[in-house]
Amino acid sequence: MNKILKNVCIGVCGLVLVAGCGKEKNEKVELSFVTYTGTGEDFLMEINDINKAYSKINPNVTIKMEKVTATEYDNTMKIRNSAQKLPDVFPVRVVTLENYKNVLTPLNDLEATKLNKFAKEYAIDGNIYGLPMYGFNEFVYFRKSVFNELGIEIPTTWEEFNQVTAKIKASEKYTPISLGAKDSWVTYPFNEFFPFLVSGGNDIWTKMGQDNEPFSKGKPFYEAYKMLNDFYQTKPFGDDPLGYGWEQEKNMFIAKKSAMLAAGQWFYMDLIKDLPKEELEDVGVFMMPVRNSKDENFRYLVTAEVFLGIPKYSKNQKEAKEFINWLFTSDYYKEFIKYMNVLPTVEGVQIEGGIFSETINNIPNPEAVLQKGGDSQFRDIANFISFDVKRMGQEMIQGVDFDKYMEEYNKKWKEAKENIQ
Repeated sequence: MNKILKNVCIGVCGLVLVAGCGKEKNEKVELSFVTYTGTGEDFLMEINDINKAYSKINPNVTIKMEKVTATEYDNTMKIRNSAQKLPDVFPVRVVTLENYKNVLTPLNDLEATKLNKFAKEYAIDGNIYGLPMYGFNEFVYFRKSVFNELGIEIPTTWEEFNQVTAKIKASEKYTPISLGAKDSWVTYPFNEFFPFLVSGGNDIWTKMGQDNEPFSKGKPFYEAYKMLNDFYQTKPFGDDPLGYGWEQEKNMFIAKKSAMLAAGQWFYMDLIKDLPKEELEDVGVFMMPVRNSKDENFRYLVTAEVFLGIPKYSKNQKEAKEFINWLFTSDYYKEFIKYMNVLPTVEGVQIEGGIFSETINNIPNPEAVLQKGGDSQFRDIANFISFDVKRMGQEMIQGVDFDKYMEEYNKKWKEAKENIQ
């Protein structure tokens, strides 16, 4: 009998000790949540404070939000990770998701994961390390009044697009496309995305990591860049696109000095702020046509972005998972998507109306292509040679001997692959 009582006491004490090691039921927890500018941080922090919204659901948890400038974000998170001081919840960009796979907690079993339309497509080694908050498409913004004035119709092939830019340039009244290439990142709609949009460009970065000479004629990267190189030689961005940056690019379009501007859905938020209603109605959008003929499928890019993840060393894993589950399954998420005017990643959530959905619904022979960041082999090679497609955009705009340029990259790529194996 004494032995039984002794065992019971040990068991009870064990339960007490275990309970003591965890958090008390009503213990206050502060979750750190960092994001970068351009991801709807004004909505999350000011317009519809996410901390206040979540406190109604879980009053014991405080969401402490912080925003980092987008251009500084990747480096900031890299530094914090090296000190194991990443926030409890933070977004990982699609192009850096592979870099964080050993740092993040798998989210495979969350209810929010099961509802996410894109999460499985971005699984790494069978694990889902981040849930994208939204997806977006890339568009060419254009001034309807300029197109009407010059008798221009929306192009649906690459040849037609070239004809449009030539016609605008010939008018000598407008720059066909504003592009402030002094800031290298603005070349991304062209130099980053075109390789995905040509035939065979699906998951192109991973495929390149398996190839010794991915810059050879006939391969997706070469074919996409050949199109761009020929296009750049027509000077569609004016005489000196390397002499001005993003702010000037944006202002040229707003002032109607340029007829077009290539950017994602996020740019529409800027236009809403910067243009009066009647001017905003003069802005239309169309998808960049990369296909060579109307018989081909119209390939268009879908980028899932802002992958919310939780570091393995977070002391608030349980609370962070509960927060993410709430976020993606709540009415708050629907309001966020409506405000951002982007593609929802959650099944059953829809956004209707507006210039984007109308444009997408009217794509002829549509074929959606997901942008993926490439596997570890691609990343290792790319890091070894400091592969930067946006910088390549600047160099090509400045002018290169294209075939020699591609040959040089083939040589660099092959040497890098040999060195990292």
